Amino acid sequence: MNARANSTLYEWLTILCMLVAIGALLLELVGFQGARSALAPGTIMAGLPVGNLVPEQAAALLRTAYSAPVELHYIDQTLLLDPAQISLRLDTDAMLAQAETYRTGANFWSAFWDDLWQRPVSGFNVPLALDYSPAQLRTILLDTATRYDLAPAAPVADIGTFNISDGRPGYALDVESSMTVIDMALRVPDNRRAALTIAPVSQVAPTMQTLGQLAQDYVRQAGFDGLLSMVVLDLKTGAELSLNPDVAYAGMSMMKVPILIDTYRRLDADPVLDEITVIEGTIVKSSNVHANILLMELGDGEMQRGAENLTGHMRQLGLQNTFMAGYFDQRDPPPKINTPANQRTDFNTYPDPYMQTTPADMAVLMTGLYQCASNGGGVLPLVFPGQITQAECTAIVDLLKRNDIATLIEAGVPEGSVVAHKHGFSEGDTIGDAGIVFSPAGDYVLVVYLWREGYLEWQRTAPLVANISRMVYTFFNH
Repeated sequence: MNARANSTLYEWLTILCMLVAIGALLLELVGFQGARSALAPGTIMAGLPVGNLVPEQAAALLRTAYSAPVELHYIDQTLLLDPAQISLRLDTDAMLAQAETYRTGANFWSAFWDDLWQRPVSGFNVPLALDYSPAQLRTILLDTATRYDLAPAAPVADIGTFNISDGRPGYALDVESSMTVIDMALRVPDNRRAALTIAPVSQVAPTMQTLGQLAQDYVRQAGFDGLLSMVVLDLKTGAELSLNPDVAYAGMSMMKVPILIDTYRRLDADPVLDEITVIEGTIVKSSNVHANILLMELGDGEMQRGAENLTGHMRQLGLQNTFMAGYFDQRDPPPKINTPANQRTDFNTYPDPYMQTTPADMAVLMTGLYQCASNGGGVLPLVFPGQITQAECTAIVDLLKRNDIATLIEAGVPEGSVVAHKHGFSEGDTIGDAGIVFSPAGDYVLVVYLWREGYLEWQRTAPLVANISRMVYTFFNH
């Protein structure tokens, strides 16, 4: 009796355990079924963990993260880019649909079995689906560049020191590169920062035009109310500055340079002692008497013919504004010679009718001498092949180096500098100097003329030329 009762009790206990197990299994099944309506565990969507979230929660999480402003750093400026400014749009529907395929693609009972035994489940990675307007972003960056870019500063000329300082460098936003950087920041849910790409802009180097403006400002502030003409030629690069270069001026003693060139063109051998004395007297002592002797030699005994021959040779060199209608200290009226320069109506320096030139023509002669002496090239041997040699050009330049007057161009360069030049001073209204300056940073030609109607004081204007020379030297050797 007792055995039968015990057997029945065990049966009921077994049945009860089975019912409890079945009930627990059903509860797990119901719970798993409910969880299946959420995103799969371990799902990463657009860089955010959204596993076990329902689609609406996942979408809200993504919108919150990707609508946060992006910090833009422009050097020391921090700007905020609101995604709405560039019409940023998250395609949450597409991302949720892709996540749904992961959920429904797995076998229900296999997934339930893994869940029941709490086996780890491999996560799913849903890539970001995002769109925005590059055109709007570019517009914002262009506006940012307008507000924050720093343009390089132009060189500054200091009239007090005659120095021209280098301009300050600048910087500018690289729009295209910055768009790439911002695109990367827009595609992450956190740490949304972007350092904009800033490109340096080189400083502006002083130019010949800067030098010319400095010279004009200087003579104006110095109270000079006449005309400044100036030619500077960089003998290394060929860069040139020309201020009123084709104005006709009195030839003065500067005409002794073309006389000397034509004298050496005529010589077939090295000059003898008597010829050397006359040549040196013409340049080193600036003697008019010696210059007239050379003209006489050029004219086969007649100074007037020598002046005419010299003028013809200047024409062959292309110098249409340089002529001698007579010789030095001539009293007879000369023949009138018209040139493009002395027929101008905008400038009139009332140049000497006996001899005239222009700053441009003198610059051509000085440049030609330098090139011929340096390497046997330039305009002189080209126009007069076999008639003027490198050695003869060197001899002329050496003579011009001996024109030591310690004023004008010479006074504007450091002591010990080498200058080959010839100066001139007319009867009251014109002062000029044309030379080759040999400087550490590069050789250059400088021609300066000053003219003032009425009377031009040497003591007042010679320092102006010296200071112009100083600013040119500083320009080349700063």
